[in-house]
Amino acid sequence: MKDYRISNFIYEIGLNIDCEEKYECLKKMAERIADKMNLNAEDVFSYLKAREKFGSTALGGQFALPHAKIDRLDKVIGGLFTTKNPIDFGSLDDMPTRIFFVVLAPSAKPSILLKAVAKVAKIFKDEQLKEKILSAKNEDEVMELIKEKEESIQKA
Repeated sequence: MKDYRISNFIYEIGLNIDCEEKYECLKKMAERIADKMNLNAEDVFSYLKAREKFGSTALGGQFALPHAKIDRLDKVIGGLFTTKNPIDFGSLDDMPTRIFFVVLAPSAKPSILLKAVAKVAKIFKDEQLKEKILSAKNEDEVMELIKEKEESIQKA
């Protein structure tokens, strides 16, 4: 798991998603991932919404990490999104959120969700990375930023 990279499970990147509130944003993100991965969008949204009702996944610093376990998955699926406008996501620092990393993982392998979430949280502690992602012009640039950050962590 030491060389486990989040870039290996990012299947969807969406920049400047147009949404105004927490559940509208989650729904749009769920739809994007579901469409890309041939999943049921309502199911994905339902799992993410249920997890969010348990407690906010906004970690602060403009960043949230919505995640859920889903029965029919056989691998970790990630999606990285930014929103056009800051969203009140119930963050620990009471600041609005603009960067969302959605993680979906197989229910049968609960430890893999924890490992994926830990990796994502570690990378997104970097304030400079978050600012660069918010300024990125396209999805390829975002993926390159993630890979560069992973390389710098590998070398450390």
